[in-house]
Amino acid sequence: MKKLIACFLVLLGLSAHSMAATDNPADLVRDTSRQIMDVLKQENGKNTKQIRQQVEALAVPQFDFQRMTALAVGLGWRQASPAQQSALAQQFQTLLVRTYSTTMTRFKSAQIDIQPNVVLGNSGREATVKSTVTLPGNDKGPVAVDYTLYKTTQGWKVFNVSVEGASLVTVYRNQFNQEINKSGVDGLIKMLQDKNAALPAAK
Repeated sequence: MKKLIACFLVLLGLSAHSMAATDNPADLVRDTSRQIMDVLKQENGKNTKQIRQQVEALAVPQFDFQRMTALAVGLGWRQASPAQQSALAQQFQTLLVRTYSTTMTRFKSAQIDIQPNVVLGNSGREATVKSTVTLPGNDKGPVAVDYTLYKTTQGWKVFNVSVEGASLVTVYRNQFNQEINKSGVDGLIKMLQDKNAALPAAK
């Protein structure tokens, strides 16, 4: 799970500049991957407050956390009130960002190779960008990472990732559905709140 989250959030370098610079999802992923790697190499590779704040400030506006959360929650999303949906999206966003923040410098030396051919779907509104991520010292070789983006009026937004075929939202959906079946939507919100309370916030 942590590898899945971390590979997903390697893209936490999306910036308004790069969004405006290209309408090609593959170019977007390639350019923004370089940006985030440049950020991670600052401060001699240390996981400092400044680095975490830079990454979060660049990244959060460029992800569709609402769409991600709706897909991860699944059928339970329709049962949730607007207030519950807002709380779920906020807590899920916090969980992803905080989880990544604790481990992101492990990826400062990663080699990311983006394939130029984009797979379009949903009448051109969705795009899958395929890539491989190689970490130094990983004897198993490159890891296949597929990014899924949705075209909005503000440009392409990332809302899912698959690592070696394992989808982030699907993995979470299994956990979330179990909690909703046991404790309802409020129970899921509390579970996420408890997880976030156990993770360090940016200081």
